[in-house]
Amino acid sequence: MCGRYSFAQLSEEVEKRFKIQVDGNTYVARYNAAPGQKLGVITNFQPQKLNFFHWGLLPPWAKDPRMAYQMINARAESLQEKPAFKKAYVSQRCIIPADGFYEWKKVNKQKVPHYIRLKSQEMFAFAGLWEAWKDVEGKIKNTFTIITTEANELMKPLHHRMPVILPHHLEKEWLGNSRIKDLQLMLQPFDNSKMETFEVSSLVNKAENEGEKLIEPYQSEQQMSLFED
Repeated sequence: MCGRYSFAQLSEEVEKRFKIQVDGNTYVARYNAAPGQKLGVITNFQPQKLNFFHWGLLPPWAKDPRMAYQMINARAESLQEKPAFKKAYVSQRCIIPADGFYEWKKVNKQKVPHYIRLKSQEMFAFAGLWEAWKDVEGKIKNTFTIITTEANELMKPLHHRMPVILPHHLEKEWLGNSRIKDLQLMLQPFDNSKMETFEVSSLVNKAENEGEKLIEPYQSEQQMSLFED
């Protein structure tokens, strides 16, 4: 799954990389993007603009907005069958700009956070879906979900799933293509040889924590003792 990620870039660099318009007054660099927060997405309806949607998809028929926390991810293998995702898969796709994401590895009884990014440290985009949900008062809430697939070799020691990272040349194709057969072929594990991962501080466990320190390599006391020996 994917439950936290980072996107901590200058707005002008984001504009250059994705060839979009970014409102510098509303854009905020995030080192600890978490479910429920309003985060940047690029939709197939407005591919030239960075919009801010809530992470956690709410299908139009959802009665309880708390359902969104169960919809932060969507499995690539079942998008065509799941009622919550089927419609959006056909007509409401998006990409979610990022520069890294977090996963927790089970070590004994603890969960140790790790940061995963491209070796080049370049920006990339997750494949996603979006929905416009209306509450009982008629107010619209735009939401999104990140699509996941099987883990590649780099990710397997951490988790059996990983977010779909689209190769650069397929980002526009994901937004613009409407053939399900073509779309499904894009939802593959990313090339593990182009990625890297390392342990980071447990500060990332709390969504309110922010800052560059969250993505810095962290040496546990056990690791430190190995070097000392």
